[in-house]
Amino acid sequence: MKEVVNVAVGNKGFTLETDAYQALRDYLDAFRTKSSAGVQSDATMYELEDRIAEILSMKISYERNVVNIAMIDEITAQLGMPDGSPYSRIQNQSYQQTGNTYYQNRNSYAAGGYGYAPKKKLYRDVDNAFIGGVCAGLGHYLDFDTTIIKIIFLILFLFVGGGLLLYIILWIVAPPAKTPVEKCEMRGWPLTAENLARFTRR
Repeated sequence: MKEVVNVAVGNKGFTLETDAYQALRDYLDAFRTKSSAGVQSDATMYELEDRIAEILSMKISYERNVVNIAMIDEITAQLGMPDGSPYSRIQNQSYQQTGNTYYQNRNSYAAGGYGYAPKKKLYRDVDNAFIGGVCAGLGHYLDFDTTIIKIIFLILFLFVGGGLLLYIILWIVAPPAKTPVEKCEMRGWPLTAENLARFTRR
């Protein structure tokens, strides 16, 4: 029998074993220490907690709804630190927990685990928008040069017709990429702490 605590991570409630809770707190403290101070750091931490909550939601089930320390180790090793450096609580050393030995290798969680590389989504790139960010967003989604996409829309508008209507439809359908998570998804980038920090508002 083990003690558990109920905590909110990214506005979602989870039940964690006490050592898992402490391990998560240690990671968040270490991450905040390495990240920038002030508002930028707070926004980055909110995005980080949201990502942790998303992964935890995928890992727990009705039969196994308590988060243990092994889950936390996997997640923190995957996300790493804001400067891109790896994070490993036990640094390739075994540790004892209630008679069971767990092993963690800092290199054992490569890209691909837990939806590490998200499926690219269509957003409007409002940071690089000329009008609504539709062309820039399509450029990211299609891995195509934004300038060429703008020229295509211009040709459709001037010579073919329907270019303006298509642009307006895409403007309505594609949401703006506002948060660091959305901006990573727009580019198909892994949702690591380093990538999230790139888009944190200054």
